[in-house]
Amino acid sequence: MKIFKQQFFLLLLIAIAGPAIAGRIFSKPGTTEEKVFLFTDRSIYIAGEQIHFSGTLFNADGTYDSLLSRILYCEIVTPEGNSIASKKYRINHALTDGCITIPEDQITGIYYLRAYTRQMRKSGPLSYAYKQFKVINPYRNDVLASDNNHNSPIGEIAQIQEPELNKPLSVFTDKAVYSPRDTIEISYQQPNSKANAIRSLCLSVAPANSLSSALPQPLTKEPGTADAIYYPETRGLSLVGKLTEASSLTPIPDKKINLSIIGEGRDFMAARTDSLGRFFFALPDYVGSRDIFLCAEKIPAMAVKIWVDNDFCSAPFHLPSPPFSLTEPERLTALNMAQNIQIESHFKSIVIENTIPQKEVNSFYGKPTTILYLDKYIQLPTLEEYFNELPSQVKVRKRKGESYFVIQGSTDLSFYDPLVLVDWVAVDEPSKILAVSPQNISHIEVVNEDYVKGGQTYGGIISIISKKGNFAGIDLPATGIFVNYRFLAENKCVEKAAYTALQPDTRNTILWKPDVRAPGNKIEKFVFIAPDTPGKYKVVFEGVSKEGETFSVSSEFEVNN
Repeated sequence: MKIFKQQFFLLLLIAIAGPAIAGRIFSKPGTTEEKVFLFTDRSIYIAGEQIHFSGTLFNADGTYDSLLSRILYCEIVTPEGNSIASKKYRINHALTDGCITIPEDQITGIYYLRAYTRQMRKSGPLSYAYKQFKVINPYRNDVLASDNNHNSPIGEIAQIQEPELNKPLSVFTDKAVYSPRDTIEISYQQPNSKANAIRSLCLSVAPANSLSSALPQPLTKEPGTADAIYYPETRGLSLVGKLTEASSLTPIPDKKINLSIIGEGRDFMAARTDSLGRFFFALPDYVGSRDIFLCAEKIPAMAVKIWVDNDFCSAPFHLPSPPFSLTEPERLTALNMAQNIQIESHFKSIVIENTIPQKEVNSFYGKPTTILYLDKYIQLPTLEEYFNELPSQVKVRKRKGESYFVIQGSTDLSFYDPLVLVDWVAVDEPSKILAVSPQNISHIEVVNEDYVKGGQTYGGIISIISKKGNFAGIDLPATGIFVNYRFLAENKCVEKAAYTALQPDTRNTILWKPDVRAPGNKIEKFVFIAPDTPGKYKVVFEGVSKEGETFSVSSEFEVNN
């Protein structure tokens, strides 16, 4: 079958000078409050493919029982530190795994996968975990430029092999040579002396020349002295920022900031700024992107501005940028991998998508006490008349010429102001709400009891729902800002299903298991189907010991036609 012809000439012609470098990154000894160990399924990819990874989090003292962080930030970056893809992942019991897609239009070159927690940003990029890999784009002739500078701040990249005596695992296959579609059986076991020594373990089976045998190593550095403040994410995702005067940029302390999550997964919370004008919100574990509206409470005779911290690291940083090259075996492997990608595009592949299930999300305040449907009543000219003339639990009163809302309940709710929402966005200016045309309102939900959320207490809730979901045409407060916030990664990791006799096998990663159970003294096994593409394949178990030391154990097999 003729595939690629001229499109793939790049792989056959690349002969750029310089060694093909892959290995473990290390730096001078130091300390950081947390460190990440990062593993990937391969070290060579075709543009557009997913990188599957697993991460293990440790405290600097080698423990993992009292970790602070619950969110891992993962990015694909260039050696110049430019981020080309980024996602967030939940950490459970100091472990996480996921996948991140290489953009299809990314040019051929050397890139890095880097991972860090919010807590690690106190020490800067030197404390992050990095994994170097190569990307091949067969449809583009250009190659990512190299600065030929190996003297980067993170030290050097070197090929490091661990002594066999330090291996906490033994691994072997049932045969050395297989035919396509044969059943392959991998067995693995811990020696008696190494039982219960493994903290985390992952497995990858891929073409031998697409896997580096070098181990990842977290970098460490003494904590920096930067003025930036990074709150540890002890419960999950967070949004952090600052409130200042608009012109002087002077921080404004002890003021309320309202946060509303718009659309699916709608929610509301409030926080007060600290002595430095900073605010912090702990966010729910939603998936994908949501619009968030932030607004400060009204401060008379003062223009204010809300600043939101970048959730991903934007500190300038340079990584080693050696000249890109492929060895002859790597070139052949990359050609086969690219052919698999092209073949797959001609067939409708059957895939299993492992996604975080979406839950049906109701209003954050639950079931309202009463609901007022405006269309059930005769049309009135103003919204205030609906509240005051109808048997509603909400009344409009005036204080010094200014309108305000009062909720009538079984207890005295006048001590606290009610929380007033329009399409689940908090609006602290009753005059703007009362100016809305009633024809734009679908219904009004009322909670007639004290409500506590985010450390703030409200004298009930008035939730106004528009017919078109457009805030009923109200002018939202000028001090407010919209932020398109990225919550947790959707993590649609594609695992290709079993192939039929008429369907070609297009797997480039034959098997990936990010969280393998340590076997102890018992022999454990994995069984899978041999690929169609002939060649040498590598079985690699990588992991971290309970003492915080990385290890890699491998075995090889061959597939013949």
